[in-house]
Amino acid sequence: MKGGLAWRSAVALSLLLACSGSTHEVERVGIYYLQSERLSGAETVNGYGSANVGVLVTIDVKGHVIDARVGDNFYKLDPKPALEAARKWTFKPQSFDGHPVQAVGFITINYEAAETAPDPKVPFPEGSPQDTEVTLRRTACYGSCPDYEVSIRGDGRVRFSSNYPRFPGSAADVHRAFNGYNVLWPDPHETNVEPEAAAALFQKFRDAHFMGMKPDYTAGVTDSPTYELTLRVGTTSKVVVDYVGRSVGMPRSMTQLEDAVDTLAQTDRWIRGNGGTVALLKQQRFDFTSQAGADLVQSAIRLAQASLGRNDPTDLVRAALASGVRLDALIKAGPQDNSPSSLALGVLIAEFAAERGDQQLFDRMAKQGYVSRIPKPRLTALLAEGVGCNATIARALVNAGADPKGQDNDGNALHIFRGTYGACGKASSRDRAAMARTLITLGVPLEGRDSLDWTPLMGTSDLAVTKVLIEAGAKLDAKSNDGTTPVLSVDDDRIALTMLRAGANPRVKDPDGTLLAAAKRRHWPATLEWLAAHGIQ
Repeated sequence: MKGGLAWRSAVALSLLLACSGSTHEVERVGIYYLQSERLSGAETVNGYGSANVGVLVTIDVKGHVIDARVGDNFYKLDPKPALEAARKWTFKPQSFDGHPVQAVGFITINYEAAETAPDPKVPFPEGSPQDTEVTLRRTACYGSCPDYEVSIRGDGRVRFSSNYPRFPGSAADVHRAFNGYNVLWPDPHETNVEPEAAAALFQKFRDAHFMGMKPDYTAGVTDSPTYELTLRVGTTSKVVVDYVGRSVGMPRSMTQLEDAVDTLAQTDRWIRGNGGTVALLKQQRFDFTSQAGADLVQSAIRLAQASLGRNDPTDLVRAALASGVRLDALIKAGPQDNSPSSLALGVLIAEFAAERGDQQLFDRMAKQGYVSRIPKPRLTALLAEGVGCNATIARALVNAGADPKGQDNDGNALHIFRGTYGACGKASSRDRAAMARTLITLGVPLEGRDSLDWTPLMGTSDLAVTKVLIEAGAKLDAKSNDGTTPVLSVDDDRIALTMLRAGANPRVKDPDGTLLAAAKRRHWPATLEWLAAHGIQ
């Protein structure tokens, strides 16, 4: 008891000193994801396969590297190339407590096999445009990779298709069986590009010495998609297989050629869906007011949801709305074809707008009454998922009936600020802090627990959000089932120090040890200095 009273007295004194402006000026801080502050410098060097080396760097107040040492070398690689590259990096100058500071943190230097240059002596065949063709095939993977084939002829003819097996007998068969083709509009399609554009594409193949490339660049890994490029000129053909080829020396130009075929053919129109999809359908006299129009929009949204946000069909949705798609058309309530219930397309679009934080689209659906038709459990789930870090939409969902106390295995809406991913992952620190204040005002619990038994304050990665949570009364002494407290759960020196200054107990332990041990292990100079000043070293 006496120890606890003594600690609380020390905390009170430290807070008093902080408020009086006499807090010790920090000169160096640890930044967990220092790589995100990079301005320049090579992130990849020639080396073994697709491995990497972690480098611990220290930067001065101008952002220049003043020290670099190996931090993690799991693959036992030669660290010299990584260290040489790291020393040439520049970073955004860092500050803390309103003044410039040095910073220390980890960066990752990727090792990539040196390119095997194609043989420039292999001649490029000559032929008429009508008898020249390139075909790109991409297969499914352990994920949401699209499985399709597209070909472009020299006269400008383009043909796209999906829904039939490529590379039969390979792992692609398994991925297709379990993950599907992941293509929005799989039917065979034919269109055209300008012959001059096709000629420019074939010139890229000539310039890249495609005929002199190895026939196969296959890495010894699993679960990735297979890409195949075939160039045919008359009776001469060249096939190159790319299976994570960059890790075994495949030239970058091969990837550039693959992407160039996609770009010219505009395959996104069929794979993910965009405004071009609608334009193409209009040319084919497609009736967007039909049930098929509603089904198309639904499929594009569901495909985007399955891709965890990597696809963005917003342009397709907007173009379909402008083309008269019926918002009251009934669609399946779930992503599976056998879903027993249905809902109006407008409800799905309202949910999609909320997920993306698309204010304009959300307001349009709200004015037409579709936000109010979202079931309350779904409203609550949307709020917990973060609504694209849009505070205005968050308020609208609560007004429509979302329960701010609702949560799932990932926690409640305040848990979305953990890490650099999720609804607020790409938002600015200012916007994240504003979103946190809004959620607290709406009644989202500060002490909600996720599947790790962590509160929103635990694992925070944003200093501004941390301050908002602490100012709102988040408990610094909260403990998870294994004894983890907020100060033991974070990865950033500045956040740990802020928690200590606010009263977090520095003598806590969890299964990984003490805070002092964690500060040493995580390279937290400011926290170590604070602990030493308080007799903990």
